[in-house]
Amino acid sequence: MQDKALIRRLKAQDENALKELIAGYSAYVTTIIRNVGRTAFAESDVEELAADVFIAVWEHADDLHGDSLKGYLGVTARHKAINHLRGLRFTVPMEEITLQSTEDIQADTERRLLWAAVREIVDGMEQAEREILLRFYFYYQQTPQIAEEMHLKPATVKTRLHRARKKLLKQLQERGYEYEG
Repeated sequence: MQDKALIRRLKAQDENALKELIAGYSAYVTTIIRNVGRTAFAESDVEELAADVFIAVWEHADDLHGDSLKGYLGVTARHKAINHLRGLRFTVPMEEITLQSTEDIQADTERRLLWAAVREIVDGMEQAEREILLRFYFYYQQTPQIAEEMHLKPATVKTRLHRARKKLLKQLQERGYEYEG
């Protein structure tokens, strides 16, 4: 599929381009949504969220840039799935509801600081390392898929992923974080 031409056609509001987009990327979009939702999403949720992703592309076609739609679709699918997951309400018996303790507040603050440190470290990595980490942990792609899309050998992806994780761990430890695994 020629994404560049497809983008041009989407910007021109060509409905056949939207049909081609859906046909070409439905599996990709639904895989990301399922991976984010794990067991929390019913199949109807997955289908509805996937439709929402394609509607968002259609409605914001003028904002599309570059030669590839995959990244835009992946981020959109992930965000819609996360937002849907956040919106799910689980019933908790009243007797189990307690006020947030000081330890809970401290743990939440520590978690936020850790994520800020991780983001800073990952942003400072070499582009290929960063892309492999993001594809693996953010887009939930497996190493063979990453290798194929980045035109690398699977062993190379595994090696770079291993090195990137080691670099991340080392820099976190230098900042005072400890690994308990």
